[in-house]
Amino acid sequence: MSLLGWRQWAVDGQGQLRPAWTPWSPFPPGMLLWRADGITQARCLRTKRPDAAVTGELPPEHRAQEEHRAQEEHRAPEEHRAPDEHCLCGLYAWRTPEILAAARRPRWTALPCVVGVVRLGGRIIIGERGYRAERGYPVAVLDRDGVVSTGYAVARYRTFSALVAEWTPSGPEATETDRIAG
Repeated sequence: MSLLGWRQWAVDGQGQLRPAWTPWSPFPPGMLLWRADGITQARCLRTKRPDAAVTGELPPEHRAQEEHRAQEEHRAPEEHRAPDEHCLCGLYAWRTPEILAAARRPRWTALPCVVGVVRLGGRIIIGERGYRAERGYPVAVLDRDGVVSTGYAVARYRTFSALVAEWTPSGPEATETDRIAG
């Protein structure tokens, strides 16, 4: 299954797309990066990861949080495929451009932020306002200031209305909700 979702990204100094709502400083540099050269794979940050440090464990500050959460739930931290219905993990995206437009800008970052469209695949958990997916890649961005690296093979737009017009489904593939919202 493949779906289109709408999301925000923070853009780092190299023009790379990062999650706009998740500070990445305690994690390995490439962990929360939306890949320019392929598909981004979701990872749960609450479980042990094979790519984290030499010990294969979470950073100390997150390990303590996970251990506390596990104690409260009387169970050990478990590894699972992201996204998991009983966790908050996954690649997030909103269902419609209207929901994205109503979202506030993240306050934790001074980095430039862009919005755009992402193609989601693999396991997808569908929520009331959005999705959590196993895999995804950006397909279009609103990049008024040209801050997104040219390494991303995405359609680029100067106005939100042009982005929405191009990427909002219409015709037989549109859902009834999409037709009402559009």
